[in-house]
Amino acid sequence: MKPERVELTGVRGVRELAGRVLRVRLREARGLTGGLQRRDQRGLHDFRIACKRLRYALERFGELEPSLGEMALRLALLQDALGEAHDRDVLLSILPPAMAGTERRLRAEREECVNRAGTIWRALSPMMQALDSHRISMSI
Repeated sequence: MKPERVELTGVRGVRELAGRVLRVRLREARGLTGGLQRRDQRGLHDFRIACKRLRYALERFGELEPSLGEMALRLALLQDALGEAHDRDVLLSILPPAMAGTERRLRAEREECVNRAGTIWRALSPMMQALDSHRISMSI
């Protein structure tokens, strides 16, 4: 999945730059939440990558607005949960059919990881709303 292009024409400062980048990265992540809802391997992967891009942007501009750091930390936890789910997917893809008990355990663990990611994403909602509605004090 390629990142969405950020239009930088006419940017007049670092705060405006940060605002544009963060809005695009947030829109990307939100646009891929279907993967989290469907719980499919490819959709989860794309959502995880979009969250990583958002997190990196938040970290990059965190010096301008320290409150962005909390959102970045939570996105890191979300990425960890989705990474653990992916690890289970990989193991399931190579697991011999004779290991039904292990398969059930891995599927249950995967579901727990995806559930944890969903919980974290929902908890991020107020922070994303603040970012969306420009309530972050850097006026983005």
